Amino acid sequence: MTHLNETIFAAGIASSYQAHKTSAGNYQNDDMLANVCKHNVTRFPYEIGRLAQDIAGGLMVTMPSEKDFRSPETGPLLEKYLKGRKGVSTENRVRILRLIENMTLGRNAVGYLTESMHGAGSPQAQRIQIARQMQLEYKKKLAKNLASIEEGEASELSQEQSEYFDKIFGKT
Repeated sequence: MTHLNETIFAAGIASSYQAHKTSAGNYQNDDMLANVCKHNVTRFPYEIGRLAQDIAGGLMVTMPSEKDFRSPETGPLLEKYLKGRKGVSTENRVRILRLIENMTLGRNAVGYLTESMHGAGSPQAQRIQIARQMQLEYKKKLAKNLASIEEGEASELSQEQSEYFDKIFGKT
């Protein structure tokens, strides 16, 4: 889960770092990296939620209610059979399970999951923009050049300039 969160963070930082100054004096983030970051935001929280649910186990959705825990009849039995490891109270275990439930299935899932999906615009719009900026033909030429294919497009590689690679590696 940590690597998913940090990947989103890193893409946002990279987009900011690669920003360029506009004629008005503002800074514009790198479009490609910004769209990659936004696209990851539409996907990774769902995977993080799935992993949290997997770690939590089935008790998260079959857990008795607070009323059951407070009942003089069922409370002591639940305390006995739902006890986890030493040093962690059953109440705290239940609180964490309820938090995971709330963030991934309950009322807060709207803010966490749905907002992640649509908060930065349509994921399809991000994919379209990424496809527009990915310079696929140029990258095919690079691959042919690396594979020592000298026919067709690969022979034209040395004459083509790539704004994207020039920005990353500097003008050559």
